[in-house]
Amino acid sequence: MKKRTVKQELFYLFSMELLSALVFWVVYGMWAAAEPGGGKVAIVYPLFVLTVILVQGSLYWLNCLRRLKKQKALDEQRIARIYQAFKLIDYGLLGAYILVLLFTKSFSIVGVLIWLFAIIELINYFHYRLSYYTKSGLGLQIIKPLKLLITGTAVKSQIAREILSVQKGK
Repeated sequence: MKKRTVKQELFYLFSMELLSALVFWVVYGMWAAAEPGGGKVAIVYPLFVLTVILVQGSLYWLNCLRRLKKQKALDEQRIARIYQAFKLIDYGLLGAYILVLLFTKSFSIVGVLIWLFAIIELINYFHYRLSYYTKSGLGLQIIKPLKLLITGTAVKSQIAREILSVQKGK
C-alpha cells in the first residue's frame, strides 16, 4: 500500500474521526430500535462523551491540515489553551459517568465498554500516541502501544506535545 502524504494523512484523520462519531450513533440507533430499553442513560451518556472526544480530535486534525495548507487556522498557543480546557472538560465528563451509574438504576456492560473506549481515546489524544499502523497500512497494531505504555517508552501525542511546548514557552 502506498504511504499517504502528510496532507492526506491529516485529512484521513480528520474525516475518519468525524465519520466514527457518526457511525457510532447510527449503530446505536439501530441497536436501540431493536433492543427494548436500548435508550438507557448508561449507554447514551458515554456515547455522548466519546462523540465529544472524537469531534475534538477531528477538529484538531482539521486545524493541523489548515495550518499545513497555509489556510486560516488557530496558532499553537490558542490550540494549546483550547485543548487544555477540553482535556479538563473531558476528565469531568468521564468522571461524571461514575455518578450516572451510581445515581440511576441504569447499568450496561455496553455503556461501560464505550466509556472505556472514550478513556482510551482521551489517552490517545492528550497523553500518548496509541495508534500505530500495521506494515500493510490496513490496520492498527494492538500489542505495540500496550508494550510502549507498560515499558514507559510511549511517545507523547501530538496534542500533548503542542500543549507542553506552549507551557515551556511561558
